[in-house]
Amino acid sequence: MMRQNAHAAGLALSLDRPNEAIAQYKLALERAQARDDAAAIGDYGYDMAVAQLAANQPEKALATVRTTRAELIRRDVSSFAALDLAEATACYRIGDKSTSDRLARLVETGDDQTAALRASFLRGLIADDSSDTAELDHAIAHLSSATSPEQQADRYELLARRALRQGAFASATELAEHAADLRRDALDYRGMARALAVAADAAARGGSTRLAADLYMRAGQSAAAQGDAKTARPWLQRAMELSDDATLHQAAKSAIAALQKPR
Repeated sequence: MMRQNAHAAGLALSLDRPNEAIAQYKLALERAQARDDAAAIGDYGYDMAVAQLAANQPEKALATVRTTRAELIRRDVSSFAALDLAEATACYRIGDKSTSDRLARLVETGDDQTAALRASFLRGLIADDSSDTAELDHAIAHLSSATSPEQQADRYELLARRALRQGAFASATELAEHAADLRRDALDYRGMARALAVAADAAARGGSTRLAADLYMRAGQSAAAQGDAKTARPWLQRAMELSDDATLHQAAKSAIAALQKPR
């Protein structure tokens, strides 16, 4: 039977050492194709897409998901919720939010409750980006049943975003920092950096400029270390705008300069 979620060890490898994981899953996928093993093709195609997302390669992840689904259809096997959610995530990351929301909505109403809760979080992010408070509240309500640390991190981040919209800046900062702590423990460093940036935004809008600068700096350094220049650069620049600390400025400039070098 096809697996609905990644094995814990494989997922940890994908998050902590994504480039190593991509190479391993690529080889495993080729072997699965060699023996015409539909279940393994679905498993390793999904694993590879997760690793590519962790490595900040959403376009490649999207291609992997769609190729994997085509391979499954060729063998008369249906897709599964985790694979569909990976496609929704990749679409969100490349800016195709309408497709992402459509796919996430289907997963959210499906039978896989783990994937459904994660889809609710993704839809919450899209709602926040669109200033759709009703859909943001819907996502938070759906996540009220969250039990795992990862699901709780999703809920805390959406709560922080709602508090930020309501002007409750101190609460938003605290909630977002808690989400970042949970994501760090789960090895979700991209999510951790995003939550730190939410906390930074809340702190800045609440007048805590020093704290905001430190939080933006931490978010930017993490994103830069992950090779995500698109998000790292504005966070690092914002940290410098908010702080007159020479050490912070030098560290931020060094991180920005490192983004120009090939990885």
